[in-house]
Amino acid sequence: MSDVSARLDLPFIAPSQAQKHVTHNEAVQRLDLLVQMALDGFDATEPPAAPEVGARYALGQGAMGAWAGQDGQIALFLGEGWIFVAPQEGWIATARGTTDLRLYQSGTWHSFPERVARLGIGADADAVNRLSVTAEATLLNHAGAGHQLKINKATAGTTASLLFQTGFSGRAEMGIAGLDDFSIKVSANGTAWTEALRVNAVTGRLTGAAVQSNSTDSTAGRLLAVGAFGLGSIGTPTNLADINATATPSGFHRVINTAAGTFPVGASLFGVMQVERYGPNDIVQTYKPITTDALYTRRYTGGAWQAWRQVYGQNTLLGPVSQSGGVPTGAVIERGSNANGRYVRFADGTQICTANLTSDGAESTVWTYPAAFVGVDGVAIAPAIGAARMANPATAGIGNATLTFNVWTIAGMRVANDLRVTATGRWF
Repeated sequence: MSDVSARLDLPFIAPSQAQKHVTHNEAVQRLDLLVQMALDGFDATEPPAAPEVGARYALGQGAMGAWAGQDGQIALFLGEGWIFVAPQEGWIATARGTTDLRLYQSGTWHSFPERVARLGIGADADAVNRLSVTAEATLLNHAGAGHQLKINKATAGTTASLLFQTGFSGRAEMGIAGLDDFSIKVSANGTAWTEALRVNAVTGRLTGAAVQSNSTDSTAGRLLAVGAFGLGSIGTPTNLADINATATPSGFHRVINTAAGTFPVGASLFGVMQVERYGPNDIVQTYKPITTDALYTRRYTGGAWQAWRQVYGQNTLLGPVSQSGGVPTGAVIERGSNANGRYVRFADGTQICTANLTSDGAESTVWTYPAAFVGVDGVAIAPAIGAARMANPATAGIGNATLTFNVWTIAGMRVANDLRVTATGRWF
């Protein structure tokens, strides 16, 4: 039978041994050294000048004085002198007055835990998930100004990402997977994945299912790209080959003189066309020629394009009126005058001509209108303010270009008199 214990080398009392208390006391001293091992220091090499009874140190290399030749041992001061014990694999010790906890392994004291192969917090770690945490939340707090969470990968072709799961089945992932581009992808079942966004690592530009594939991609819910449908781009919008085409997507398009289709009457063949699609049989076009301030609009409904209509505003309220096929194409109101009087024309076709003149006292008076009519609705002849009274004038002929009439006195004599004459009708 051995004279010492297998683990702590505590001396045994031999049968019929004299002075058994010596062996017992030595075993107790060793227990006092080794159990609940709180050392006065690690890697010590020089003994203190006046050590306290019970002082103990883990010796380093190059021990001197009373410790000479005891490198790596644990030294315990018993009052009369030092005793030394060799630490064994797996022993744990702390440094008194500190939180320094160390593990003796492979001939040296390691800070504990300096490195562990796996760590589970409220969960089991495994060969792949070497750190596993089960908790309501995980806090990574700053020490100083900020905090970084770093996920590193070996090469550009491998993966560094955050994976979000439902029932341990993947539903969303973001990171740099397979490339150095940053991507966000999603899955409804953990098997089929859709890349919603990809940020190019060189240009920083976006692609993916959530972004338009081209400038005319009208897929619902996708992000609008710069230049899409003519919006946001400082360049030239797309050219329309045929303005009558009903498949043209919504947006802004350029119109040039080679475009086919029905243009507004009198409008130049260069401009910008805005297309609004509300459905395959409900389309609105707005056309702005580049040479004028005019604005035109029309609608596609019932399987056909309606006539162009000019949108009136400040610049088209006053000016020359015009029409095509009974549809106004010019300003709202036109006013003018000449030697024959004054006239006002309205976009709906109404025309009013007025004049101040003196009737002929010898023969019929002929008034040539300042603007011709296509039809006269009525005329009015009245004495000018301050002129002599007269009998009702008699009209001899009402034409589209002239009015012929006579003015009589109450006595029935033709007379020259100052008059105010008005004719009302239509200019188209």
